[in-house]
Order: sequence, then C-alpha cells, then structure tokens
Amino acid sequence: MKKNILLTFDYELFLGSRSGTVENCLIRPTEKILNILKENQARAIFFIDTTYLYRLEKLSETNANAERDFNIIKQQLVEIASEGHYLFHHLHPHWLDARYLEDINQWDLSDTGRYAFASLNESGKDMLFKYSDSFLTDINAKAHSKNKCNGYRAGGLYIEPFDSFKPFFEKYGIKYEFSVVPGEKKTGEKLFYDFTQCPDDRPYSFSENPTVESVQGGFIEFPITKIKIKGITKLLNSIYYRSSKITPGNKLFGDGVSVTSAIRNSDNDGSGKKYLSFEMAISIELLNPVLLALFKRTIKQKHFVHFLSHPKLQSEVSVRSMDKLLQFCNSNFECEFDFMGFYK
Repeated sequence: MKKNILLTFDYELFLGSRSGTVENCLIRPTEKILNILKENQARAIFFIDTTYLYRLEKLSETNANAERDFNIIKQQLVEIASEGHYLFHHLHPHWLDARYLEDINQWDLSDTGRYAFASLNESGKDMLFKYSDSFLTDINAKAHSKNKCNGYRAGGLYIEPFDSFKPFFEKYGIKYEFSVVPGEKKTGEKLFYDFTQCPDDRPYSFSENPTVESVQGGFIEFPITKIKIKGITKLLNSIYYRSSKITPGNKLFGDGVSVTSAIRNSDNDGSGKKYLSFEMAISIELLNPVLLALFKRTIKQKHFVHFLSHPKLQSEVSVRSMDKLLQFCNSNFECEFDFMGFYK
C-alpha cells in the first residue's frame, strides 16, 4: 500500500523577544534530522526564513559573530540541498524591524507591527521575494541541486489575503503552497485566515484562494494534516509531558522565546481547554513514546500525511521517535517522501 508522507521543517529561529542561538535552534537539531532522513531514505522540505538571512547578511558586513552565523547556515543549507532535500521560501516580514542584541548574539523581534506580509508596500514585498529567490537559487547551485525554489509557506501560516502573494508567486515561479491547516480559523484586523472549508485529505489545485479547489488552477496546495489526541492517549500524554520536564532527553534544542500567542494562535486554540480531546497540526516535535502509536495509526488510516515541524522545537526524544516512525513506515508501506512523486 502506498503512502504519501510529506515531511516539512520551518528552518527558523524563535520569533519573540529573544531569537535563540543559531547553533541550538538550527545547526544541531537539523544535523540530527538530516542523519535520520538519510538513514531512512526519506526526502524532506525545509522552509528557509530568508528575511532573517537578509538581515543577517547585512549585519555580517560589520559584525564577526553575524558573519560566522551566516557562513555556517549557508554551509548547512548547501548540505541539505546536496542531499536532495528541497529549500523553499518562508518569509517573516517583522525581521525587518528586529533589533540585534550584540552582547548575546541574538535578536529581539518584539516589534510585530509588520508581521503580516500584507502590511508591506509593493516594493518591500518584491524585495523580500527577490532576495529569497536569489539566495535559495545560489544555494542550490552551490549544492549542484536541480531542485527549484518554487514552493512557499507563509510566516505564521498567514497566506491570506492571497492577492498580496499572487503577483510574486507568478513573478518568481512559485507553484506549490504549504500553509493551510484545514479546519483552522484566525480572525483579526491584520492577521487572519479561514481554512474551514478546504479539502483536508489530499493536495489540490487553486487559483485565487488557497482554500478553494479549482481544477484549472495554476497553484497546488498541500494541506497540513491534523491529529486528534483524546481519551486515554491524551491522559497518558499529559502525564508523560509533566514528568518529562525534568528528563534531559526531553529538553528542546532551541533556546529562544516564541512570538506572543496572540500572533501565532488560531481561534480554535481554545479547544485545548477541552478535557476529552484536542486537535492540532501533526508534527515531529510532538512525538514521544506515548504518541508514537497514535502517529502510526494515523499513517495507517490516511493515504496522505503532511507533517509541519521545526528544528528548533526538537528534543532527543522527538528525533529518536522520528527515527522509529520512519522505520515503521518503510517496513509496512510503500512510502513516497518526495512530494513531486505524489502524482505518479
């Protein structure tokens, strides 16, 4: 039985008052992820926060620490691309207003006034896409990769209003979109999305709206899979989570501070208050010995599973569990990890 398994990772620092370090948020956890992908012959997509790299490259002209960080990131991205993985666009515009904390070589991203892509003027939007396209194309060239940088995930998943993005998708040849979490909704004046009416079990074509299927559409949406944690599994996971806080293997690699919940949360997040169950996007960082069986069952039940994950949120336990999950997949199914092969 064939399974289409899409492993995606947002390659980014933390986006709040303290970004965390490059070594702990990006380099170390990504190395571990790459090793597991190689061992299990799995291909992944890495969404690269190129607005951060734009700021970092500018700073590296006058700052030795920034120059070192920029160079080791480029080196790792070449490695990622050379191993056959995809490097796609991931823009967080509020990096333009980030403040560098020189004494700790981190950044303060507390100013979220330009978190929404739509808040930029047209020249600002084009500048970010142009830099991202040039940077990722150069990395692929250095890696001798034939992959194109023709995919996108919106920062915070804020892909609406899509008319803010469409001209730049067309200009820079972006065809594949990965931001929609079916069933989720966020209301707000500047930051909003409504993913409540879109297909949830397969990739689909769209034209003007990433949540409305259009057979003749020029773009393809790959919806992110949601997982429901309920009953005894939820109880055991809660017990494991509380007890594991003192276990070294459960400590996150990342060492920064997240963006405020008002920015990142959907209106559905209140479902976490339900005692019997809650739903969320399926991700590698959720993996632990309790949830591993639930993840396996989800893959058994579905033909298409799209994981939304982050290197910065991994722990030793989650990456070990990822290894076990991929071994299970390869042992029990014919697995396609390359999204370009989903249509064969």
